[in-house]
Amino acid sequence: MQVAKAANNEATVNVHLAEVLRNKHPGWRGGIGVEQSRVLGEAARRPDIVVRHPGGQVVIVETEFAPGSEVEADACARLGKVMRATERPVEQSVAVLLPDELVVADQEELATRVASARFRYAVFADAPGEPKRWPETGWLSGGVDALATCIEHASLSEARVAEGAAMLEEGVSQAAARLEEYVEWRRTNSLERLARDLHQEESEQTTRMAMAIVANALIFHTSLVGSHDVPEFREMYREPFRRLDKHLLLDCWERILREVNYWPIFKIATDLLTPMPNRMANDILERLERLALKMSEHGASTTHDLSGQMFQRLIVDRKFLATFYTLPASAVLLAELATHRLSVDWADAKAVAELRIADLACGTGTLLNAAYQSVRARHRRSGGNDADLHPTMMEKALIAADIMPAATHLTASILSGAHPAVTFRDTRIITMPYGGQEDAGRPLSLGSLDLLEDEVARSIFGTGRKAAFGIGATPNGADPRSVELPHESGDLLIMNPPFTRPTNHEATDVPVPSFAGFDTSQAEQRAMSDRLARIRKNLDSPAGTGNAGLASHFVDLAHAKTKPGGVIALVLPAAFVQGGSWAPARALVYRCYKDLLVVSIAASGNTDRAFSADTGMAEVLVVATRKQDLDAPSGDALFVNLLRRPRSLAEAAETARAVWRLPTDRRGGRFSLGDQDAGTFVRAPVSEGGCAALREPELADAMLALHAGRLVLPRTNDRPGVPMTRLGALGMRGKLDRDISGKHPDGSPRGPFDIFAARDRPLYPVLWSHDADRERSLVVAPAQEGVVREGLRRRAVDLWQETASRLHFSRDFQINSQSLAACLTPGKSIGGRAWPNFLAKRAEWEKPLALWANSTLGLMCFWWIGSRQQQGRAMLTISRLPELLVLDPRDLSPAQIAASESLFDELVAREMLPANEAYRDDARHELDRSLLVDVLGLPETLLEPLATLRDSWCAEPTVHGGKATRPPG
Repeated sequence: MQVAKAANNEATVNVHLAEVLRNKHPGWRGGIGVEQSRVLGEAARRPDIVVRHPGGQVVIVETEFAPGSEVEADACARLGKVMRATERPVEQSVAVLLPDELVVADQEELATRVASARFRYAVFADAPGEPKRWPETGWLSGGVDALATCIEHASLSEARVAEGAAMLEEGVSQAAARLEEYVEWRRTNSLERLARDLHQEESEQTTRMAMAIVANALIFHTSLVGSHDVPEFREMYREPFRRLDKHLLLDCWERILREVNYWPIFKIATDLLTPMPNRMANDILERLERLALKMSEHGASTTHDLSGQMFQRLIVDRKFLATFYTLPASAVLLAELATHRLSVDWADAKAVAELRIADLACGTGTLLNAAYQSVRARHRRSGGNDADLHPTMMEKALIAADIMPAATHLTASILSGAHPAVTFRDTRIITMPYGGQEDAGRPLSLGSLDLLEDEVARSIFGTGRKAAFGIGATPNGADPRSVELPHESGDLLIMNPPFTRPTNHEATDVPVPSFAGFDTSQAEQRAMSDRLARIRKNLDSPAGTGNAGLASHFVDLAHAKTKPGGVIALVLPAAFVQGGSWAPARALVYRCYKDLLVVSIAASGNTDRAFSADTGMAEVLVVATRKQDLDAPSGDALFVNLLRRPRSLAEAAETARAVWRLPTDRRGGRFSLGDQDAGTFVRAPVSEGGCAALREPELADAMLALHAGRLVLPRTNDRPGVPMTRLGALGMRGKLDRDISGKHPDGSPRGPFDIFAARDRPLYPVLWSHDADRERSLVVAPAQEGVVREGLRRRAVDLWQETASRLHFSRDFQINSQSLAACLTPGKSIGGRAWPNFLAKRAEWEKPLALWANSTLGLMCFWWIGSRQQQGRAMLTISRLPELLVLDPRDLSPAQIAASESLFDELVAREMLPANEAYRDDARHELDRSLLVDVLGLPETLLEPLATLRDSWCAEPTVHGGKATRPPG
């Protein structure tokens, strides 16, 4: 007779689940309770599991066997209840559905089964009105590690961070206002010196940042009290005023710098305090000391990550550092995607400490901190104690550099905030020299880009004294601010590099904007640009180009420092995937890296498509693993297109897990978080950057098939052939606009023409710039003319003969306001910046090419290859124009050529709506039908599937750009 297994109840499973969770974070080993009474401050049913996170908020976990009819209500009921121990309300709870398999598991195996089980869970947050559930519908799914990560993110007390940030902002602002009141000090140009020390312009923002740095040094000072003989503030009071004395404090900080280090934190704070008059400095310090002690009581000097989170909150508000920065959730997403690839035994503390993780454009430290958090979490999940690793990680593993002193200060502070009470010695966080230097051996510095040549970074703060590490000084007399970073030594290079680029235009007061920071002179800017050009020449197939800007040179820097098998993780402009100037960077990544991942956001609005704040441009995350000698050639890239930027750290971490789990045997599809659509994915060659930022993956199927000469449409299995080619095979593009009317930097003519409004009978008609209202039908009359510059008649005639044509293609196509991707002019004309010429080898090809370019499929071809940096716009540089996919008129019969000419003549007077309104444009529909059916001879049955594809394309955010003219629904 078979004996039925006894069923396990929830309480039994909870005991084992709590025990497993205790081993996932060293701070939880004594802080997880199961079915405890009198935990909440009012009569209530005992919570299932209470997780007391060190320095964070308590998270209550409610469990129930699936399908769990009451678990969500139980989790919601805990929100807002006050914990007896902390007297703080519960802000977040987690509902967990236990799998059925745990009901019947043998008692002897239950602990093992719990550790390996997959749970479904959702997070509930207290909010006005009713609790907020995430995901809104459905359940997240994962093992104990994923559940532990979710609980850890939920333990971040938004209320506590907000309280601390408000406290910090108020105290710093008051100190900055007091500083502004010292008129005499202002008259001595001391404020100018303060701005110079911070490498910022003289402004209210600069004084706030200065006070924030001093305040943070004081807060950090409180965490060092009791170690390295660091005294309390009251031991540095000067009688009879009983307040903190500037000189005694600076003496203490000098000893810390000399014997302990913490250079990025205390050196810049010392530089800011030193020139202040004693009375004024002591007045400021009295206020900031009160703030520091108050913040210390709040937990800023002892609480895991709280200080860093508060400074991040100030940065997010852009009140203290006027720069672009990676949003914290974006940083978590990139860091999780990158550290997942690192080949390391996370349980081996020595192996983890040997990692080298660098951000050489560290800014506020958000990315490096996110990477460090990801590394620490993996070590914890494997049973390690990340606090034991902290000194070694800070001294050796984490490498950061920036040209802004405030940036390196914040980076050091935020990284130290992981374990504020754990002391360390030196750091590898340095402020790089920039611009002209007094050192005769290095007259100019390019900041971190110097490392393309050098393997040792020399800080701007070098003093010539002996290196100090711990107690005492090293005997070798090395520069204490030198950081060695050999080529091909980094395990992870994670960066959000600056996007500035040299200007292509003559009308500018700044000759080289890339190097215009810190009041560099025009001579310095040009010299720095020349030096970078010389460095570039010594690189093998460099990624960096002047037109792409500094960010592309940081791709070279990341590549130089990443070892084989290492990982690059970069925030780059969306132009990386399609921009012509970014082609060398794409080529470098494809040649030297494998498993390329490109993450973009398929949303409308430039801000919503960015992973950084305030950039005003779309961005992508690029993650790739550097090939080793025996690695196979690079395969397809994985394009992941999120429907929105992650809104929280938990959502970012879960999104990264969803990306890891995408099926490798599918070319594309959708993925979700819970029951919510999260995005789409497409696997395609890296050259097919059109796959980025797609909401509808079938558009990628259609475009990739069209490249192969097949028409693949939704809702039909028919795949007729369509003759396709690249535009460059059919003729020659026209001249660059600067070769027509530009000037050289010295003011001498580069082109033979000046451009003016056209007269009645212009000698040299020019189709120069866009005017959407004039450009609704297939023939567009030139509105400008070229007037020959004095002495350049011969060059003008030669240019006309070389470039004038009737066929023009749009270079900067605003899809949601302009109608035409190509047009003909009534007679020959010169093309301008917006409408470059195309000289077809045979004149009879012009009308078929113009028809194709303005059909739905032709518009999609332009959009597919164009850079979509700005919303509702596809930009195609003149150098990439020959790559445009077009109908091949060489494969058309004479009858088809004649039919296309007749069709063109029939439609020549028809006005078309803006391209994004193709779904409702009768003229465009007629063009599509006639071109496919009457000219190409395809069956009419394809028109309905084409309409479906057309509607999907018009609904893409990169097409409509958020305009109300997008398709309804």
